[in-house]
Amino acid sequence: MVPVAALPAAALLMGIGYWIDPDGWGTNSQLAALLIKSGAAIIDNMSILFAVGVAFGMSKEKDGAAALSGLVGYLVITTLLSPGTVAQLKGIAVDQVPAAFGKINNQFIGILVRGYFSRNL
Repeated sequence: MVPVAALPAAALLMGIGYWIDPDGWGTNSQLAALLIKSGAAIIDNMSILFAVGVAFGMSKEKDGAAALSGLVGYLVITTLLSPGTVAQLKGIAVDQVPAAFGKINNQFIGILVRGYFSRNL
C-alpha cells in the first residue's frame, strides 16, 4: 500500500497545477510548473516506489533493510537489463535489442527481494 498512498499527493499536485494553467502545461505560471513537475516526479518514479514498497510490505518484520534491498534489486536489474547493457553483452547495436528490455515489472523485483531477504526462496 505504500506506493499507492503516494498517488493522491501526485494527483493533487498535478491537478492544482493544471487548474492554475490549463492550457500551457505550466509554461504560463511558475507555480503551476512547480506543482505539475512535483506531481510528475512521483508518477515518473512509481517503478522505484513499487519495488521498495512491495519489498517492505511483504517482509515479515517490516524491516527497512528489506526496502533498501528492494531499491538495490531494482537498480541492479534495471541496469543489467537496460538496452545498452544487453547490446554490449550480446555484441549487437542498441536498436537491435528487443523493446521488452526497456521495461521491467518492478513488483516482481520487490517480491523476489522480499523472498531472498526473508530467506524463503
